[in-house]
Amino acid sequence: MARMKVFVFDPIAAGCAPARPLPGTLRRQGEMLFQALLADLGALSGIEVVTTASPGLVSELEAGMGPGTAGFHGEGGTERASSATRPEVQSAVQSGLDAALPHLPHLPHLPHLPQLPQEVHRFGAGFAAGLQAADAVWPLASESDGVLEQLSRGILRGRRILLGSAPGAVEVVASKLKLAQVLAEGGVAAVATYSPHAALPRDSGPWVVKPDDGAGCLDTRLFSDRTAALAWIRAHAADGYVLQPFVAGKLGSLSLICCDGMARVLACNQERMAMRDNRFHFLGSVVNGLSDADGTLARLAQQVAAAIPSLWGYVGVDFVLTAHGAMVLDVNPRLTAAYAGLLASTGCNPAGLVLDLLKSTAEMGAPVGMRRAVSVDVGTP
Repeated sequence: MARMKVFVFDPIAAGCAPARPLPGTLRRQGEMLFQALLADLGALSGIEVVTTASPGLVSELEAGMGPGTAGFHGEGGTERASSATRPEVQSAVQSGLDAALPHLPHLPHLPHLPQLPQEVHRFGAGFAAGLQAADAVWPLASESDGVLEQLSRGILRGRRILLGSAPGAVEVVASKLKLAQVLAEGGVAAVATYSPHAALPRDSGPWVVKPDDGAGCLDTRLFSDRTAALAWIRAHAADGYVLQPFVAGKLGSLSLICCDGMARVLACNQERMAMRDNRFHFLGSVVNGLSDADGTLARLAQQVAAAIPSLWGYVGVDFVLTAHGAMVLDVNPRLTAAYAGLLASTGCNPAGLVLDLLKSTAEMGAPVGMRRAVSVDVGTP
């Protein structure tokens, strides 16, 4: 049986500088998810993993060869990732990154690049080589600054299987304003979101200010009232920011597998957050740390998937659980921190569940058997 080659591409790990500085917690989270995904894919039979650290990957493209045996290499040839345990995969990946990544910016012009989609050029030779070597691509990138959307479009135009949501869905959820509008049109309970130039309700309580185009709680601030929030935006000429009335409640997230407007709930997670200098800081998740005995969260998951039917694969949904029910805060069309604890929490390989969607959606409604609380920590800010 032919093996499927899956290219896992993380722009940060591949040496692409982010558009804005990333705090240490976000970098640590990215490294953790990169390693977890490689381990999960490596445990699947019939899957060969390709990364920008795969020895020979770029030289193979330079030589004008077709897809070859890019993968994890050890003594005596190719060492299949499926034979590696999680720590071994992490060690192999780190060693490969240390050896390969410093050389990528200095590679000569590759003859195949002009035939590849224009989006490929932004992400360099490593992405170009991996795209040509693989059957499918799993992008690990933030939706902010258009990175994930551009990656996704480049993958599809390169005629490879995209193991992620459609670019149109990524574009919608990357904007807090667009997302709020789409969710409202779909009848999904969500926290109200306003432009600084809109007519704001005269709520006397605290308000939250965050980038319209931002991932997680990056640069998210809490102010005592609407006046203070607007004053900060004006003082910093921050036109790219939005406002939300602060909603009190328990913060949580959903780990979902989505396809064709349907959602399968893998975990209901408790989110741990800290406040420092009126800014929110994400500390980690307790995977399956929340109960959904009455099915409220499962219904919310189905509503989100129906409102944005081109969500596909792993999706995270952030929400606040109030006395009146759950309200959506954000939708993440990518791996979230909770992904790293899913295998231990559920006993199911989440990467395998995503790849199963390529064969059939028959198991979309199947419940997850085990739900054990597992803590995933990203460290202190």
